[in-house]
Amino acid sequence: MKKILVTGATAIALTVGGAAQAEFPTDDNITFVIPYSPGGGFDTIVRQFAPALETAMGTTVVPENISGAGGARGGQAVHRSDPDGYTIGIYNIPGLTVNEVTGRDQGFKLDEVTWIANLAVATYGLAVAVDSGINSVEDLCAMGQPTKLSDTGATSTASVTTRITFGILECDIVDVTGYAGSNDAMIAVISGEVNATIKPISSLAKYLDGSGTGDLKLILTLTEDEAVTGVPSATDIGHPELAKFTLNRVIGGPPGMTTEVVAAIEEGLRAASEDPSVTSWADGAGISLAFMGAAATASMMDDLSSFYEQYKDLAATAE
Repeated sequence: MKKILVTGATAIALTVGGAAQAEFPTDDNITFVIPYSPGGGFDTIVRQFAPALETAMGTTVVPENISGAGGARGGQAVHRSDPDGYTIGIYNIPGLTVNEVTGRDQGFKLDEVTWIANLAVATYGLAVAVDSGINSVEDLCAMGQPTKLSDTGATSTASVTTRITFGILECDIVDVTGYAGSNDAMIAVISGEVNATIKPISSLAKYLDGSGTGDLKLILTLTEDEAVTGVPSATDIGHPELAKFTLNRVIGGPPGMTTEVVAAIEEGLRAASEDPSVTSWADGAGISLAFMGAAATASMMDDLSSFYEQYKDLAATAE
C-alpha cells in the first residue's frame, strides 16, 4: 500500500503549508490517545487499527492509555497538544456529548475538537429473559409497576439511553445501576433480578437464540430498519428518533489542525478501516465498522449535540 501522506496532491499541499509540515507524518510518531485503561472496547479498536494505520501512513503509531474522569482526561490531553497531527485520540460518543449538554465540566469543549473520522458504531437492543413471558415493549410497560432495568453506572451511555428511551415511551422505570460490567447487567436479567436491559446488540448476541445461549430475547432494536429478523425496530413502534442512540468510536485532534493534515489522517484511517486485518477482526468480534470522514463526523457531532440537548433533563436524572 502506498504511503498516503507523501504522494500526490496531499504532499504538495503540505509543502505549501511550510517546512514544519513538509515531512508530516514521517518525521515523528503519531500518538493515539485512548481515554480508558487497557483491555476495553476503545483500547481494543485503537490497537487493532494502529498497525494498519502505520502501513497506510508510513510512520509509527503509538497507542497511549490516559484514563480517568469517564474519558475526559484523555480528551484533555489531546486538547492541550500541538495541532500538528502527531497527537490524536478516540472519543466516547455520545458519553462526552451527554456530559456536556448536562453541564459537566470536562476541561474542553467538544465543538473545539478537530473531528477527523468515525470508525465504528454500535446499535442498541432491548432484551428480556427468554422465559419472562414479555414479548413486546407494550408488555414490559404494562406490568402494573415500574420496569426494572440493569446498568453499570448512572452516567453510562447505556443508562442515559435507557432513561431517555423510556421517557419518550412514557413508561415508568427503575434503572438499577452498580453492576460491574455489561455482562453482569445482562446476567441480572437472566436471573430475574431485573426485567430488562438496553445494551449494544453485539454484546447481547452471546445470550440470544441462534448465536448464543438463548437465555435472552430481543423485543426491540433501537434502529431505523430491521436489524434482527423478526424483532421490531424503533421505526416499527413509531419512534424512529430512538435510532439516534448509538455508541460511536470517533477520532479527533486538538483545536487548530490544518485541513491538509486532517485530510491526510482521515485518508490514513479510511485505508486502515479497509485493511483485511481490520475487517477480519471486526467481522469476528461483531464490530460494525462505519467509516465517516471529517466533514460527515463533524456534522454528526453537531446533530447529536442538538438531539441530546432536547432530552438533557432526562439524561441528567442519574442519582
